[in-house]
Amino acid sequence: MSRVTNPFRLLARKLKRRMSNYSPAAFPDTVSCGAFYDARNSLFSGDDMMILEYSGSEAQCQLFERAISLLAPIGKIIDLGCGFGHLASYLDEKSIPYKSYHGIDVSKQMVTKAGNRFKGRTSVSFEVRDILTNPFAKESFDTGYVLSVLGYPIGENPIRTMMEIIEKMFSSCRVGIVFSHVASDRKGGLSFTTVPEDLALRCERELGAKTELDDDGTDFTYLVSLRH
Repeated sequence: MSRVTNPFRLLARKLKRRMSNYSPAAFPDTVSCGAFYDARNSLFSGDDMMILEYSGSEAQCQLFERAISLLAPIGKIIDLGCGFGHLASYLDEKSIPYKSYHGIDVSKQMVTKAGNRFKGRTSVSFEVRDILTNPFAKESFDTGYVLSVLGYPIGENPIRTMMEIIEKMFSSCRVGIVFSHVASDRKGGLSFTTVPEDLALRCERELGAKTELDDDGTDFTYLVSLRH
């Protein structure tokens, strides 16, 4: 007896393969960015690293380690682009104390999943929020993190959009923030990059921040801490 082949059987697999290789040239706004990650969440459900476009959990943890070495998580934490709340999990696993953690993201599905994971934890909260259109009041938090968020160009002036995100986060934190970006000429296929020293200097000049740079000159990702 011959077996009937379902022509749609491999469709999901093909979609996943195509989506894993797809990188938008840019997003017109943050809403579109959220929709992109909601789509990845639907296709790669259960594979957080694939959804978040990390090479693996080790790479994510290394970035977290570098970030907190620049700025320890003091008091009330705000995590922009929180994804599934992995930074909060990392801090808990490493027994790094903090008063509270609040994660925000433009992906509704990620925020929902993060909230379910930390259900019952009163000191950990999540919210769908676009800081560009709905910023926090000055010094609402103590320390802030913007990790693996600023890699895509957004809007007609991507540099200006990025600086607005950084400025609004910096203003909302009493102590300071850490953000990551990607360096020019270190990895192919990256369409939105900056020279590390130039971006740090711009933050000093425009925001009046005291900056510290974590850049080994080889990794395509670098980090900058801004302190008041």
